[in-house]
Amino acid sequence: MRKNLSALSGTRSPEVKKRRVNIMTKSLAIEREFGSGGREIGKMVSEMAGIPYYDGNLMVKVAKEKGISLDLLKEYDEKNTGSFLYNIALFASYNQGGNQSKIYELYYEVQKAIKDLAKSGPAVFVGRCSTEILKEDSKAVSVYIYSSDQAKRIDRIMRTESVTEAEAKKMLERKDRQRSDYFKYWTEKNWKDRSNYDMELNTSTLSSEECARILLRAMGVD
Repeated sequence: MRKNLSALSGTRSPEVKKRRVNIMTKSLAIEREFGSGGREIGKMVSEMAGIPYYDGNLMVKVAKEKGISLDLLKEYDEKNTGSFLYNIALFASYNQGGNQSKIYELYYEVQKAIKDLAKSGPAVFVGRCSTEILKEDSKAVSVYIYSSDQAKRIDRIMRTESVTEAEAKKMLERKDRQRSDYFKYWTEKNWKDRSNYDMELNTSTLSSEECARILLRAMGVD
């Protein structure tokens, strides 16, 4: 059942310390709005639990292992609007032959890598449709991290990306669109349909530390 935990903002912030992982500890799969702090929260959970953290670098690693040219993807990206990682699906639609097949190979290899890594022990996965890839895994928890306060998202983007307010607004719209399109392409589902996830966290009312504590509890970390 999906849970909305934004109402817990009145609770005390947790101590940032290492927690104890046990045999019942679950992996965590995160989808997040750009500027919501989802990546920061994922890293915090990883550090507090002492478990591995995986994001876009996993896709880059698999691409290198499979001999897929990142330069080719970057060159394509310069002619479009966003991160080459999120343009992979669109790139595949417009290319023929070997390049197209390699793009699909990359996605399915990343899918396999995520499943294998989750089987080897609890970990934190951010993006890459990991919430859907691990949907049938009983030892995984999925979460959608968002912020209902767009001004806070813009402020966070300005600070983390060192951009102007106007640039931050454009980045927010572009990144959310890319993530939504990527998720839709590979899963045929609506990225913002929160019934896709076990729980949702609203960072406009919850601090990163509070979110981390809630997620650690959901994962079964002591």
